[in-house]
Amino acid sequence: MASTGQQADERDILSRLRFAILSLDLVPGEAVSERALEAQFQVSRTPIREALFHLVRDGLVVRDGRSYAIAPFDMAEIDEVFAFRDIVEPAAVRLAAKLATPEQIAAIRHSMNFSHEEFTPERWLEMGLDFHVRCAALSRNRCLETALQDVTLRTLRARWLSFASEEGRATTHREHSAILNLIEARDAEGAARAVLAHSASVRLEVRDAIENARLFMGRRGIVGE
Repeated sequence: MASTGQQADERDILSRLRFAILSLDLVPGEAVSERALEAQFQVSRTPIREALFHLVRDGLVVRDGRSYAIAPFDMAEIDEVFAFRDIVEPAAVRLAAKLATPEQIAAIRHSMNFSHEEFTPERWLEMGLDFHVRCAALSRNRCLETALQDVTLRTLRARWLSFASEEGRATTHREHSAILNLIEARDAEGAARAVLAHSASVRLEVRDAIENARLFMGRRGIVGE
């Protein structure tokens, strides 16, 4: 059985590796090896191997035999993800508008505003995932929460390409605030319409951002078109 310290090390390296992938420090399509990651992150083979297992499961790393690569942007999968999200997220926020407590809404607003006002890449990547998942959690339906966590994670790398600009961050904060305000006002249908509008704009931003990054990523970085 792994010790508490070992489990903490594994969580830490998983977090660091996930951030390196989501922030595009590790480029889509780039080949990686356990040995190279050991040297880069100054840790032993065991936590690297455990982290890679989780990242393969999350769709951020792909494995071919004994080799690994950072998962390329799959344009067909991105379209599928947004189509699925447009079914699941409106249902989640409708329930959230009925069930959320003022304290829960205030906690999300505080985190959202803090991430915007005290910007760091780490906070923005965390909140980009956290906002949608926490709103889904207000539905008190664990299946909806898990579904939103999966689909949001699968588009977060591309979202970072627009988060990198101040204008992109301001737009995201404004749209997130509008969704949360509608949940707080108990406007279930308004919140559902807002998340669909947000999803539509994000989908366009994602496709444009990936297209603009083609030269940076190379041919191996994008598939599915």
